[in-house]
Amino acid sequence: MVQHYVEHCRHAVVDRDYVTDDGFHLGRWADRQRNGRIIRTLPKGREAELEAINFDWQATPPAGADNKYRKMVLELATYREKHGSGEVPSTFVSDDGEPVGEWLYRKVRKWRDGELPVDEQSVLSFLGVSPAPRARGPRTATRRPTVAAR
Repeated sequence: MVQHYVEHCRHAVVDRDYVTDDGFHLGRWADRQRNGRIIRTLPKGREAELEAINFDWQATPPAGADNKYRKMVLELATYREKHGSGEVPSTFVSDDGEPVGEWLYRKVRKWRDGELPVDEQSVLSFLGVSPAPRARGPRTATRRPTVAAR
């Protein structure tokens, strides 16, 4: 795909919004390759293939969702490194004030509903996240006081 883009546009800077004639979101794919390089999830040999065509690793996407995605994935990676698990509580907020838990909850919901792109599933899976329901700990039965019959 990238090679086709390079041949067509004569450079390897893929605009985030670029969509191929057959409807493939090449710009989003390119951004995910950059993210994968940062968190070391690129398939074996992919970085070398992209280097061979002078892929622009430093391209900055416009302000918006992908900047947020990149930041949240890095926050998730930091959480996993610190806590040893990708099971982030839904109420977790990073030191920078980012609602990582809420963001991850929404991603997992999309995953369960079959609406999360496969490459995003791969990144989350690599970071220890699963779409399966989490095991819950024992619940304490709460008893309501009974009203004595009068």
